[in-house]
Amino acid sequence: MLDGSGQQPSYRPVSAFAYYLSRLCEEFPGRLPTELLAEKGRLPDGLLEEIIASRSYARALAANQVDPKGWNSSPMRITANEIAFELAQEEIDGR
Repeated sequence: MLDGSGQQPSYRPVSAFAYYLSRLCEEFPGRLPTELLAEKGRLPDGLLEEIIASRSYARALAANQVDPKGWNSSPMRITANEIAFELAQEEIDGR
């Protein structure tokens, strides 16, 4: 999830740690790597990753609204479409 597309590159130009930190910096622009590492240590385990996943979901949902036919173009867009379908089904069932 930390690479924006749900997939890690097939090659590793840097260490896994450097890649992870670079993704955090990309998702939280203007923050220094040391600030992000401090936040990671201060916040509940997994919260930064959950925020990133939520942001990815929001982007996928918006992309599906703009281009409904492209819903299957990425794993997160598929997930967003499935959630939208489930919510619609719950609303229909509730009537």
